[in-house]
Amino acid sequence: MVVKTICSLLFVASLIFSGWSRAELPQQLNIALSKDSYPYMFVNEHGEIDGLAVEYWREVARRSGVNIDFIVADWPDTIKLLQDGKVHLHGAMARTVQRSSRFNLIDLNVDAFSNVYVRRDLSGVSSITDLQPFVVGVVQDTGHLDALKQHLPDGNFKYFANVTELYAAALAGQVAAFAGLDRLPTQHPRYQELNQIFPLYSRIALRRIELAYALLPEHAQLAEQLQLAVAKLDRSFVNELERRWLGYAADSGTLLLGLSVDNPPYMNVSLQGEAQGLFVDLWRHWSDITGQKIAFVPDTSFNNLQNLAKGRIDAVIGLPDNNMLPESIISAYQIYGFKSEYFTLQQSTFGPLTALSQSKVGVFENAPYLPELRQRYPNTEFIRFRQLSEMLNAVINKKLSGFFAAAAVVPFRLQQLNMTDLFQPQQDTQVVAPIYSLVRSDRPELAEQISKGFTSFSLDKFIQLESKWVSNTSLHYFMQFRKHAPLTTDERTWLTQHQQLRLGILNNWPPMEFIDDGGNAAGVTVDMFKLLSDRLDMSIELVLYTSFEHMLSDLQQQNIDIIANISEQEDRRDFAVFTNEFWSTQWAAISPGAEETITSTRQLNNKKVAVYQDYQLAKHLNSTYPDIKVVPVATLQQGLIMLQKNEVDYVLDSIEAATEMLKQQGHIYMRIQILDDLPSFASLIAVRKDYAPLADILNKGLRSISKEDRQELYQKWFSFQITQGINKEQLNRLMWQIGGAALMLLAFFVLWNLSLRREVRLRRQAEQKMRFMATHDDLTRLPNRSLIRERIEQALLQHARHNELLAILFIDLDGFKDVNDAHGHDAGDELLLKVAAILKDKVRKSDTVARFGGDEFVILLTGLLSRDDAAIVAEKILHQLAQPLTLSMGDVQVGASIGIAIYPDDGTDSAKLLKVADSLMYRIKQQGKNQYCFSRAVFS
Repeated sequence: MVVKTICSLLFVASLIFSGWSRAELPQQLNIALSKDSYPYMFVNEHGEIDGLAVEYWREVARRSGVNIDFIVADWPDTIKLLQDGKVHLHGAMARTVQRSSRFNLIDLNVDAFSNVYVRRDLSGVSSITDLQPFVVGVVQDTGHLDALKQHLPDGNFKYFANVTELYAAALAGQVAAFAGLDRLPTQHPRYQELNQIFPLYSRIALRRIELAYALLPEHAQLAEQLQLAVAKLDRSFVNELERRWLGYAADSGTLLLGLSVDNPPYMNVSLQGEAQGLFVDLWRHWSDITGQKIAFVPDTSFNNLQNLAKGRIDAVIGLPDNNMLPESIISAYQIYGFKSEYFTLQQSTFGPLTALSQSKVGVFENAPYLPELRQRYPNTEFIRFRQLSEMLNAVINKKLSGFFAAAAVVPFRLQQLNMTDLFQPQQDTQVVAPIYSLVRSDRPELAEQISKGFTSFSLDKFIQLESKWVSNTSLHYFMQFRKHAPLTTDERTWLTQHQQLRLGILNNWPPMEFIDDGGNAAGVTVDMFKLLSDRLDMSIELVLYTSFEHMLSDLQQQNIDIIANISEQEDRRDFAVFTNEFWSTQWAAISPGAEETITSTRQLNNKKVAVYQDYQLAKHLNSTYPDIKVVPVATLQQGLIMLQKNEVDYVLDSIEAATEMLKQQGHIYMRIQILDDLPSFASLIAVRKDYAPLADILNKGLRSISKEDRQELYQKWFSFQITQGINKEQLNRLMWQIGGAALMLLAFFVLWNLSLRREVRLRRQAEQKMRFMATHDDLTRLPNRSLIRERIEQALLQHARHNELLAILFIDLDGFKDVNDAHGHDAGDELLLKVAAILKDKVRKSDTVARFGGDEFVILLTGLLSRDDAAIVAEKILHQLAQPLTLSMGDVQVGASIGIAIYPDDGTDSAKLLKVADSLMYRIKQQGKNQYCFSRAVFS
């Protein structure tokens, strides 16, 4: 009572001194807020008012130069504070008819929803009306009640004075569902339990909330000034508020991925709340490959799209493309294609579905195959549904003859609903639905990252993961790529309409594209497109060119349809679309054999270097190494001629072209040296812009090119076999001229043999360096991500045989970013080298230290007697890193967070062990850093 009296006196005083009648805001604004309306306004664990509305009004006050005071109370009391004139305004409330009649409500322009949270184990509930038999909890005098009564006029409601009492009743099992806002309160002492029983993905959207602030009608002048003040807020600020408070909690740098629940075996949530399924495993492997941290957000497909559009999640892991996506959402990658079939009651009276059937059939509202179904069954009426349960009930009630749904999903769902014996599929009705990963259209770089990550998968990995989750091999998608890439109906139709596709190739660029001695087109491109033509059932016509510029111009003029081995550049996007990576280019320096050994591109400073004029490499050298004198050439052969005439010092070209050059006669005294500090450029396939569907078709074809196919191509065209030598005609002529000069001939062969041996040595060095580059980190020379995985898998085989323990230590440096930001990347690189040396010094020769990426390292410890052995190594590392490290710029201080996974306790494959160790490392990061932990032990 005393508090309320003081508030009233303060409010009156503010009216006297602020001059409220003037056309400006009062210097002191008193705002009523609820203390338990998470996430909009609530008292946090520190006893402070917090939430979206709090930050909103603080920003308004900051921009307007006024002071604010929040008057905090239980929800019903906040309404009374406004009614009694003890505050200037109420900070946030849902617009209702009753409140609109009592207050002046002005929109906050925040996108919010009222929801009903349903118990996870409540089967058969997919809509609000399904809750009719159950008790639904609701806080009295909230905006949820009106919407609930519209859906459930005879609903069984249990009323509570506040959300604290509501949550207590929910945890005690007194209600089966309850009304709430967008999020459950994380500050609730039993939040984890509450979230597990009533997870976000089981909630049902009740209605969109028109969130508003409220004033008394007589304060029109203040309302006008507040509207002007609120108008100063940027939309970007409100969007960020929504993402932070209405989105999903995750560590910085973590991608939030929307997962559609109830779609096993593709994606679902276990009883323990863990995301699982084929798509989940695909994305986890993507995360391992890219190094990008991810977190899954389970929800319905509809909510996933809504959350993606609002920026509350970063991507949707998989959704059928219905060509009706909002403009703000684009497809990033076709991750899968699943087969759907027609299901009907086992004792159905309708008969099989045929082209002559005159019946009603259910389909999901986002089914992309609906046009195909209408063509197959022209007399059938197709009715859209959002939920499988709705279609099942309609079939049972004979409102539908049957429905189309994913053939692998339906058996799982029927089992969940105890309807396994009721429905059966009709075998001759299969249609394929492509599944796409989706992102926002304003994040094209994320779409590219997703695409690149998935295209780096091996076909074997795709098949392995699919076999794990989809037991029925007739429903497999990835296995089809072994022989033919599975195309959609639209894609097959497009190829039928475009019978002959023209591929431009160069006649003088071996080994990629050239004319062989028999006058035939040959090379990597030709062989690759033979494979693609076979896998895609398409016809390719080869069009030969002597210059790349002419070929590119013809693509722009649509005189040809395709160019391979091309880079994506801004000006080319005006007339071409590009596929995923076709080939990856790395660079080598060609020089006379007597030239010095090159270990860095900087050694080419002040040298004349010939580079093919269209390579992006030429632009890169001009911008990054201005002291290199770049000499553009039209062909590699032109560069080699200039090199022989001493007009240039070096020629830079791809390793493939360089090795092909070494096979040719006349280049015996040349050498190649790999420059691993130059960036590799992805070679893509360009397709004329009006043929955009062809790019997606070719991407599927590229996916079908297995590791073995690529290796066969590589061995055919890029082998280091020595084929060059002295020209035979010259040798014969020389022998006739010299006659019986055996001594000179012998001397010649000795010299030739010495030169040959030197070439073999140089080639072996090149091979070794290439193998090393593929498996080791450029900076630290430690094994890289791929090699440590390989060694873990090898060690697992050995340890399984002998029943031994091994450990994976996942190490992330604490304080590395501070050193890097304060002293630059050179200091960061020097620090990483120091740490690498320390880690190698703390393990045995039989163990492996690898750089996993950035400032993350992984250590494989083999042949352990107990996990205490791993703890001893971790303690040694922490002790050493606790000491200052001396760099060239001075001493720095770092630490480490270490997660330790043990085989076989934490997993039996490299992916699982690395995931466990990584998650444990992040647990350490969140709880103090500079420690280590196991999965089932207290922190050290």
